[in-house]
Parts: sequence; C-alpha cells; structure tokens
Amino acid sequence: MGMDIDLNHDIQKIFGKSNYEYEYQTDDVFKLIESMDFTIKYLSNELLVAFFKQGMDFGIYGVINKYKPKINEINSLLGYPNSDFLTNYVKTAISLGILYQNDDDTLELNMDKEIVIKHPEYDKFMEDYSINYDYMSKLSKYALIGYNHPKILLSFIDDADIWDIILNTSYLKSCRNIAAKYLNLDNGDYILDVGCGSRSPEFYVSKIYPRGKYTGIDISRDLLKIAEIRTKRWNIGGVVLKNMDFRDAIIKNKYDYVLCTYTLNYVDPPKVFLKKMMDALCPGGKLFIAEEFFTDLAQGINVELFEFYNRLNKFFRKYYSKQEIINMLELMGYDFKQESLGNGILVIEKI
Repeated sequence: MGMDIDLNHDIQKIFGKSNYEYEYQTDDVFKLIESMDFTIKYLSNELLVAFFKQGMDFGIYGVINKYKPKINEINSLLGYPNSDFLTNYVKTAISLGILYQNDDDTLELNMDKEIVIKHPEYDKFMEDYSINYDYMSKLSKYALIGYNHPKILLSFIDDADIWDIILNTSYLKSCRNIAAKYLNLDNGDYILDVGCGSRSPEFYVSKIYPRGKYTGIDISRDLLKIAEIRTKRWNIGGVVLKNMDFRDAIIKNKYDYVLCTYTLNYVDPPKVFLKKMMDALCPGGKLFIAEEFFTDLAQGINVELFEFYNRLNKFFRKYYSKQEIINMLELMGYDFKQESLGNGILVIEKI
C-alpha cells in the first residue's frame, strides 16, 4: 500500500512551504470575518478532493465497485488493522453522496457524483491555514493502522511544536485580531482565556498592558511553557498561566472578558465549560466563542469532512451548533444578549 513516509520531511514540506511567508492583512474586522468564513468554505472543497483521492489510494472504491459489499464486509476484503477508521471513512462517503447504501445495506459507487477543483478568491483566502488540513490528511494513512499510531502527531500535550505553528497561521491571528477589535480590549481589562495555547497569551497581554490581568488555562504544559517565555518580555505581574483541564478549574476572580477560541469542539458535553465561563464574567462582561463554524450556520460546508479528519486528534469530540450553545445557556438560567459574527463566532453578553 506504500504506507511508509519520511515524517520529518513531510512536516518540513507542509509547514515550511517556502521562504514566502503569507499573512492576511486588513484592519477591517468584518473583512477579516468574511475571509475567515471563505477560507473554511474553500477548505471544505479542498478536503473533499483529498478525501475522494484517499478512497482510491486506500483501495476502498475499487473493492466496492467489484464486490458491492456491506460496510461490515469491507475490511475483510482490504485487511487494514483499524476497521473503525475504515467504517468512519465509508459512512462519511455515504453522507457526502460519494457512495450509496442500498436497502439491503450493500454499497455501490455514485457514478454521478462530481467533484470540482477551482481557484479560490485569493484576496479572501487565508492560504496558510490549509497547512493544518494538508497535514491531517497526510497523517490519515497511519489511522488505517490505528488511531494511536505514533506518527499521528496531533496531541496538544505531546506535539506542542506543531500546534505552535498552526496557532500562528493568518486564520488564527485574524481571530485574535477580531476579538481584540470587536471587544475593544484596552489597558486595564481582565481576561480569562480558556484553551489559550502558546500564541494568544502574548497577544492579549500586549493589549491590556500594563494595568490589565490575564489568566490563560490550557491542558498542554508545553504550549504554556512556550507562552510563558513570550509573555515574560512584557514584565508585568498580571499574567497567570495554568496547566489544567478547565473543567477542574476553580475561578475565584471576575473578568471583563472570557475567551474560548477553537476549544469547545474538544469538550463533550460543553455545559460545564459554559457555566464556569459565564460565572467568571462580571455583569456586562462578554464571552467570546470562536470555532471554524457552527453547524447550523455552516451553509456550503461539508461538516462531516472536518469531523472525519479532526477525529485523528484523540481530544476532538464534535462541532456544535449555535443553537445548542444558546439552549444550554438558557436552560442554566442565564440572562444574556448574543450576537453572531459570521459563521463561527458567537459573542455572549452577560446581563
């Protein structure tokens, strides 16, 4: 099957594309939001192309075309060690309309399915963010052996260097800029950052320096070590970085803003997270939640594809809808106002 690759070469190839460093630049918050949404929508199409090609490379479509098996029969024909991954692939292909599952549960190819490759609108496309999914799609071949294969380097805890690079892409920089501008972060603000990673602490500290207070919480000790080195240059005492699961955190202070960016989809259910974050806010404080998309706002996005590849990260759970979050907050009895920014940002103001 040609399963061997030089991982170090692949990482260098994917993350260090060339001497050219791409960065999307604009001061217009709503243009940033538009470009972030466009980037995810375009990546959805890119992933569809990669997903389809992998089905051919892995021999899945050839076997289905020849034998028309049921889902539970495919792996006996292919012989891959990880039958769960193969089953997930086939179910995803069915949901995408690449395969049919007949009334008798046999599978066949949808020969009418068309997959189109086209150029993006380059003035909106944050091209460096595609490295994240390029990387994941290349690692998926190891999932045929096992989800815990040592070359699937996507753990926040063990693979901090890779995540530090991903967290520095223009897409995630743009999210931080949107938060800072939309919330009007300023000297003296108190911020709680849930799932802060290695890049956000320095950025937000620079906005609230020197009188502000910043608390960042993350499960990755190594990401926090990187963040600590960067924040020390600001030489202020109002920075606290905690290595822990936020569900175990005891929040004693009150904050003007709570940030939760690209974190909720690693939590199931998110009710405890939401309660702790809302309780940490001052009256009138705002909770800023960002994801690549909320499922009920994801028009034209193949949600199944993003979930399929993100499952390579053992911490991933699911993408949530905006309505699920709103419903949970209402059921917990909070009074709030809410505003959506594009397809993946939700701002909750505590009343």
